Amino acid sequence: MIKDRLEILDREMGITVFPTTREMWFYEDKRRLAYWLAANGIPHARTWVFYDLDECQQFVTSCDLPIIFKASFGAAASGVRLFHDRDKLRRFVRKVFHKGFQPNGFDRRDRQWGTVLLQEYLSVHKEWRLVRIGDSFFGHPKGSVDGFHSGSGVVEWDVPEERHLNFLLEVTEKGGFRSMDVDVFETTDGRLLVNELQAVFGASHSVDQMRKDGIPGRFVQKAGNSEWIFEPGDFARNACANERIRYLIACRSGAQSFGGPL
Repeated sequence: MIKDRLEILDREMGITVFPTTREMWFYEDKRRLAYWLAANGIPHARTWVFYDLDECQQFVTSCDLPIIFKASFGAAASGVRLFHDRDKLRRFVRKVFHKGFQPNGFDRRDRQWGTVLLQEYLSVHKEWRLVRIGDSFFGHPKGSVDGFHSGSGVVEWDVPEERHLNFLLEVTEKGGFRSMDVDVFETTDGRLLVNELQAVFGASHSVDQMRKDGIPGRFVQKAGNSEWIFEPGDFARNACANERIRYLIACRSGAQSFGGPL
């Protein structure tokens, strides 16, 4: 409903919407995200989407275990299930196609029907929350509870390295995104893989999205320079809502251009 209304505000009424409708296109829609990542060649966990029970059951017969099921919608791991047992996975898949799946905390009328998304299980060293708002770049690892990073509510303050920031820049430039959380798996063998993209996101710590030596701030790149520069300051308050407004004001004043190449 909300995304439909945003489309009308943007395309029919000419009202500036930020995050943009392009950024919101795969908000809480993991199927769309999987297609977009594959189409743009962005490294991510191998993902399979099924709309046919027989095809899905055939895949389940021989797929590697453990494997992860994800509902198309649902935050904080509410729609995530990990399967080590093939028979349990078969029964679960059949139930999703016939009776639907209700993520934790959702109304029974919000059940997901007729489609299954499965994702490879990865040996993850860390999951990073990497955020770009306009020209501000942030990042910190997400702590884990019972093996899940999403929804853990645990914030760690390791500082993102240059490769993390470059990966965030690459993904957001590819999509022309200026308000985007890129949750990234760092595997035990050193790969960086996109887990999720969310234009609007919750924040376990609503004031800061990054700290260096205990000091909140952001990373930026100066024009014509690829070096990442840390600027201390209050840039992520109210889960980055303040920074979105700052960026929009700068765009309206002509100090910055709105969005990237689309």
